[in-house]
Amino acid sequence: MKDRKTIDQLISSNQGFVVSIASHYKHRGLDMDDLISEGNIGMLAAARAFDPAQGKSFVSYAAPFIRNAIGKAIEQQSGLYRVPRDVSNPIIEKKRSRALSIDAPVGGSTELSLARVIPDKNADDPEKVLQNNILGKELTIIVKNLQPRDQHVIRRFYGIGMEVRTMAEIAQEMGIKRERVRQIRDHAVRQILKATHNARLKDYLKN
Repeated sequence: MKDRKTIDQLISSNQGFVVSIASHYKHRGLDMDDLISEGNIGMLAAARAFDPAQGKSFVSYAAPFIRNAIGKAIEQQSGLYRVPRDVSNPIIEKKRSRALSIDAPVGGSTELSLARVIPDKNADDPEKVLQNNILGKELTIIVKNLQPRDQHVIRRFYGIGMEVRTMAEIAQEMGIKRERVRQIRDHAVRQILKATHNARLKDYLKN
């Protein structure tokens, strides 16, 4: 998966998942901030390789990447911290708690900054967006084999290549009754269901 915007959204919307995993590795030589940073690097790798068509959720797919990245970081850093750090030293604590620019790289990655891992609560779920895009592409291919009238209703109702319309709006547009539009849609959906083996697409059409 190469869409940079989708990758960024997957990372930011699943930041809590990284924190949850990182919390299990506390007191092993790295600060919590470092654990989260390393986990984010692992999640970045997972986001790049993630293929939703395989039917696995992103968090399930990303978990091994995150754990592996954190585990490697702990192993690499363990030799640097043989002596317990002086947590009572105010100078050291000040250095650890220094303010970071929101655009500053984290965890040694030039592509991952704090801005990229702060969740946007108003953003759409990127995994759902990605799934819908994939379903939409398959639906577009299948719809081409339908009768012209069926094609028009399905394209309008599901917004394939055009704006979404309600059945009432489609009925007015075609000069027929709303119930007739529903019949056409249901007939077209049955044809599509016969033409696909994609369980997600079937669920999408049945909702």
